[in-house]
Amino acid sequence: MAASLTPKTKDKWSLGSLTKTTIVPDELASDIRAEQLLTVGRLTVVIMLANLINTFVVLMSFWNTGASQLLAIWSMVMCVASGVMLVVHILGRRRFERSQAERVEVKQEQIEAYARNACFLGMLWAMLPIITIPFVDSTGQLVVTTIMMGMLFGGALLISRIPEAAFAFIAPITIGCIVGLQMEQDPRNDFLAVLTLVYSSVLWVAVRWSHTQFVDQHISAAAVAEQTQLISLLMRDFEESTSDWLWQTNVEGVVVDIPTNSRVEDDYNRMSVGAPLLDFFVAGEARQVLKTALSRKQPFRDLVIRVDVDAGEEVKWWSITGKPIFADGAFSGFRGVLTDVTQSKKIEDRVAYMAHYDALTGLPNRVTLQEHLVRMTQEPPEGGRHRVLIWLDLDNFKWVNDTLGHPAGDELLRQVATRITQVSQPKDVIARLGGDEFALIVDRASRDETVDYVKALSDKLGRPYEIWGSTAHCGASIGVRDIDTHGVDIQVLLKHADLALYQAKSMGKGTWCFFTQDLDDRARARRAIEIDLHKALEQDELRLHFQPLISAQTREVVAVETLIRWQHPERGLIMPIDFIEHAEDSGLITRLGDWVIRAALDQARRMPDHVRIAVNISPLQIHSSSLVTTILNALATNGIAANRLELEITESVLMTDTQFTLERLKQLKDIGMRIALDDFGTGFSSLSYLRKFPFDKIKIDKSFIQDLEYEEDSRAITRATLTLAKALGMRCTAEGVETESQSEFLTENGCDELQGYLISRPQPLDKLGHLLSLTPLADLPPKSRINQNTSEPASHQVVDFKGIRRAI
Repeated sequence: MAASLTPKTKDKWSLGSLTKTTIVPDELASDIRAEQLLTVGRLTVVIMLANLINTFVVLMSFWNTGASQLLAIWSMVMCVASGVMLVVHILGRRRFERSQAERVEVKQEQIEAYARNACFLGMLWAMLPIITIPFVDSTGQLVVTTIMMGMLFGGALLISRIPEAAFAFIAPITIGCIVGLQMEQDPRNDFLAVLTLVYSSVLWVAVRWSHTQFVDQHISAAAVAEQTQLISLLMRDFEESTSDWLWQTNVEGVVVDIPTNSRVEDDYNRMSVGAPLLDFFVAGEARQVLKTALSRKQPFRDLVIRVDVDAGEEVKWWSITGKPIFADGAFSGFRGVLTDVTQSKKIEDRVAYMAHYDALTGLPNRVTLQEHLVRMTQEPPEGGRHRVLIWLDLDNFKWVNDTLGHPAGDELLRQVATRITQVSQPKDVIARLGGDEFALIVDRASRDETVDYVKALSDKLGRPYEIWGSTAHCGASIGVRDIDTHGVDIQVLLKHADLALYQAKSMGKGTWCFFTQDLDDRARARRAIEIDLHKALEQDELRLHFQPLISAQTREVVAVETLIRWQHPERGLIMPIDFIEHAEDSGLITRLGDWVIRAALDQARRMPDHVRIAVNISPLQIHSSSLVTTILNALATNGIAANRLELEITESVLMTDTQFTLERLKQLKDIGMRIALDDFGTGFSSLSYLRKFPFDKIKIDKSFIQDLEYEEDSRAITRATLTLAKALGMRCTAEGVETESQSEFLTENGCDELQGYLISRPQPLDKLGHLLSLTPLADLPPKSRINQNTSEPASHQVVDFKGIRRAI
């Protein structure tokens, strides 16, 4: 705060510095006003006496002139005013001093009141030249002018601490003098009037400058006082809390002086005069450094040394600083300071422990693991021994946290750490990396012993856990990476172990896997695909193919399913199965899905208005905040009615955050879109989903359709599905229809729509002209002119199965 009280002044003198206004901090404003009133108050008696003396001199000097009667009246008013002001000042002085003792705030109104009094006196004196100058000769005028200048300068000087009052006093006197001089038609009076104005201006600047200096000094003094107080508080606090004490030795290093310090009595009593300084400390590296410094007569600073305490006492640490003493060039011993740093050393050790160990399990953490890896990779393995890095992850840890609570999850992690320790050897490095991930560095005599250890570890961790009366089944997936060479990059080791763990998880829970180069090659390939997929979005390498759906009764095309393809510049046409999973893993699936929606609805402009456009929606896309906006913008831009868009979802979409997904699907359905459940019958809870959400259509998975001609079970399931769909008021589409007999069976049992190679393979839209009446691109109106609410009659084409060849 002291810095904020520093007056804001200019270091270099300038003309403007004479009239500058110092910014007064709010916390000092009242004190400065009080100081102004006290300073001027001490001179009030002098001011009033000066008024009375000058009034008497004026009256005596001009009594025998023509202005005597007016002067008598003026003198009487002046005496009365001065007397009243003097009495008021005497009566108010004690009240003011009492209010200051009680720290009552001095307000600006009190300054203004004093200024009004000064203005009244100034107006009385301003009347003097007007009254006398017309009635006196040049000598008298000179006397009047001299008196007025004396009052002007004397009065302004006495009340200069209050510039408002000084100005209120100067202004009327200046005006009165000028007016009085102009009443005589003497050209010399014009010069005197100008000179009076100049004197008044100079006087006003001087008053302002004096006041500024006064304020600056007051602020500076307050800042100094505050800093002094702060320093005093800090010094007092230091004196009360310090645990330092002085020590001194003689030439032989024997303690000869320890000043008394009651605050550290327990500590300094450990030292005794006459004992060697080194005897107070436990042998160690720090004590050896101290011994060397003492023997070489070298100064030392902040050496932290463990104190030699009795058995059973708390471990203590001191920080010692010292320097040699020379008297007349001769060494006479050491003098220094000791500080008890036991608490800070405990905190330091605790921080060091937390930086290298896991607080929950007590196992080493990632940092310590990497330090061990660095040391191990710098040394070649001993002959025939097998070293590995093991990375493991618990399979059902999230279930334990969600069902039994996070405290139970912590208890599970502690039990896992115990089991790993039980099955491991003392020299094995076991670390917890965070969450439910653990890592181990294991050194065995052979690879077979390593495999046996991994099997035993997997079996141990796969056994049930008892947690506060509940049983939890939480096995582990394990990835193993050989440390077969020294000098290998530890980041590569960690990445390879993680790849092996990822492979183990993909093989099923509770399994283990050794890293092979094939895993790294596949990871690199996945990364390359992800990079190329980013480029594909930017360089327009994605393509849409469409597979028609026909009415089972009329054989006309009623819909097309939109399927994405990737036209890679080097690898050619890539099918979705080769890149959709990578798009989901990298988060690109949402951008791909949005692109498909926009591109599909753009192509839909060329199709007849009765043909629906089916688009597949991924689980990540259904949770995207941009999905609804993307669909609405695409519909509006291309002038496509909402009921022509059919969104196909799989049961995997419904299995993630079911409530949110159902609400999102209802939002889309309310807009007018159709919702279809794809691959029906392959999931676990299809019937419950049909009950929760009124789908417009279900699609029977092709795995049931392809066995219709050979398996009675497939026919029974298909009939049941068709019956269920009709009972729920839903349409039903059969996927994978490839033969005429499949088509006939489905049609006879009430299937609404057919889709498969029997009708057409997925093709670019231009190759479906034999099934759809397509509008040429040149005949399409601009998108901005299409009216979404208008529809034109479209020609319907009936599909003749006998006349259609399977497109390849």
